[in-house]
Amino acid sequence: MATLNEKSISICAGLAVCCVLSSATAQTQDVSFLAQWSFAAGRESVWVAVGDFNGDGRLDLAVANWGSSDVSVLLGNGNGTFQSPRNFAAGARPLSIAVGDFNGDGVQDLAVANYYSANVSVLLGNGDGNFQAPRNFVVGNMPYSVAVGDFNGDGWMDLAVANSSSNNVAVLLGNGDGSFQPARKFVTESLPYSVAVGDFNGDGWQDLAVANNGSNNVSVLLGNGDGSFQSARNFAAGMNPFSIAKGDFNGDGWMDLIVANLYSNVSVLLGNGDGSFQAPRNFAAGGGPVSVAVGDFNGDGWLDVATANLFSDDVSVLLGNGNGDFQTPRNLAVRYRPFCVAVGDFNGDGRPDLAAPNEFVELGTISVLINNTRTQEVDFVPARDFVAGDTPFSIAVGDFNGDGIADLAVANHVSAGTVTILLGNGDGSFGAPRIFAGGSFSTSVAVGDFNGDGVLDLAVANGGSNDVSVLLGIGDGTFHVAMSFAAGTGPLSIGVGDFNGDGWLDLAVANSNSHDVSVLLGRGDGSFQIPESIATGRRPTSLAVGDFNGDGRLDLAVVNSNSYSVSVLLGNGNGTFESPRNLSAGRTPVSVAVGDFNGDGWQDLVVANQYSNDVSVLLGRGDGTFEPARTIPAGRFAWSVVVGDFNGDGRLDLAVASSRSNDVSVLLGIGDGLFQEAKSFTAGSAPVFVVTGDFNGDGRVDLAVGNRDSNSVSILINSTP
Repeated sequence: MATLNEKSISICAGLAVCCVLSSATAQTQDVSFLAQWSFAAGRESVWVAVGDFNGDGRLDLAVANWGSSDVSVLLGNGNGTFQSPRNFAAGARPLSIAVGDFNGDGVQDLAVANYYSANVSVLLGNGDGNFQAPRNFVVGNMPYSVAVGDFNGDGWMDLAVANSSSNNVAVLLGNGDGSFQPARKFVTESLPYSVAVGDFNGDGWQDLAVANNGSNNVSVLLGNGDGSFQSARNFAAGMNPFSIAKGDFNGDGWMDLIVANLYSNVSVLLGNGDGSFQAPRNFAAGGGPVSVAVGDFNGDGWLDVATANLFSDDVSVLLGNGNGDFQTPRNLAVRYRPFCVAVGDFNGDGRPDLAAPNEFVELGTISVLINNTRTQEVDFVPARDFVAGDTPFSIAVGDFNGDGIADLAVANHVSAGTVTILLGNGDGSFGAPRIFAGGSFSTSVAVGDFNGDGVLDLAVANGGSNDVSVLLGIGDGTFHVAMSFAAGTGPLSIGVGDFNGDGWLDLAVANSNSHDVSVLLGRGDGSFQIPESIATGRRPTSLAVGDFNGDGRLDLAVVNSNSYSVSVLLGNGNGTFESPRNLSAGRTPVSVAVGDFNGDGWQDLVVANQYSNDVSVLLGRGDGTFEPARTIPAGRFAWSVVVGDFNGDGRLDLAVASSRSNDVSVLLGIGDGLFQEAKSFTAGSAPVFVVTGDFNGDGRVDLAVGNRDSNSVSILINSTP
């Protein structure tokens, strides 16, 4: 059997952090993992990278096989298990893999550093888990590690490769079509084994950090923003550094470095924010740490570290204290001589798991360690039900009588459509229902001040009469007789916003039967102009309002139940919208909501999918486009999704009303676009709508749920400690 010699031990030294996950503040400081599960790969597997290679929202694995000179792709099943490997040719003795979109098609590709052939193989993804034949690009001698970044700011992914024998880093600027320019080389110290990418001086340009095995230090090369780098600045590490990763380990906002040192420990180099670093702080790990990865494994909000330990056949988890220090390692057994460790949520429960290849096994395997640490909790008092009208279909929250207490407006889906007003008592209970006439088969209700008198009004979409009813508020919890305004055919959802910037509220209505959105511009006196229609996908059922490209103009997101898609309509600021951009969602999407789920300042989308019993999360890029959907299980027959911070950790969570399980599923957000496993709370019969509000004035976010078959509204008071 061919094996690696000691010269080539550091094969997982580079971008070991394939998915850096942070999670919400939790009550526990400990961490726990299930015993390893093993999955077959190729011969002598040495590296693993994480990505979604078939676009199903489940994380997959890409494994570099030293012995068979190929890459194995193991598609994830979403429950922590993986399918049989698909093998794709690479160069001679592949040692490292990085994931990126190198041709701008929205599909993840692979870059593979090949030790013996002195090149990088780029395998373009087809989006179905398969990859094209490799395209090879020359780098330097004995490349050990490859990392991805945009080093010249052109929006295309570039590559950085640590060349161990030639003592440099090769930078290959991407052309955006899957090809790369000839390598530009930058000098490091002796035997560079690993490279990481980050902004270490806060200038907005990506820099490089390189672990030098021969000189026992780290080289930092500050980027100039044009694809070139300044001369290396060198900082001491431990003995024989093999792997390097970045993270903010002391919470000061500056990037720090973590280094795995084969013959000693792990070194933490705290960043000063100007590209320089403090003297290393050293912490024990297992025997022979050769790879390091970063994640929040116990959900306390501080970054932790995982190392693959070559000599002790295990993975160490070092919990961070948030000040740059780390606790005593917890050691987790794997199969044999792990050479790499990578992080990802492989079972969709919101906790970061670990994957490590076992190199010195003829038929290579991957050990997967599933994180079962107990994380932050959320709880609600058992539901109290209040009578609404017949077949409640939609709820809106507002203060309709000016007493400072949240009230409810409920649209009732009956032939003689009505709106029920439930005035809040401030203790989580509500007064007797007050009924007001609307249109036929009311489907959706929204709140706004449509005539500028400082009193909240109502707008109701009526699916039977193909119009919108506007009920102007009097300020005492009662409303004037409804005024009707035409919409499209079969209106199902209504949203409010100032779409033309005149200071008056306008309406947007999703029309399921005419497959469009009607925009009704407000006149400021409670009346509206003739609607303008904008085509969407097939059978739009729900819409949400947001600013998805950061231009200060309101946009629309519309879910289309028959075309399994989301239409994004970017606003022009004058009441008109661009043609829809359509994005894939789950099966029969019926509800959409907006929030920033990964804390990057850009608005994201969440979609409730009825027939696939899940929600799709689409992370926004800030330019009106979105990443492919990530799918998270929810209740049975999801009808409605709403966003709120239910556990008070500052990160947005989800609540999903599911009609066939008669409950609301609450999914706590981790803060990086992922969510914990759903926790269910019983509602009434056939819940079809859920909204948030503080109904007892304690500062916590409560839930109100519309129950279609029991003609009631369930109030779930938040009791999270």
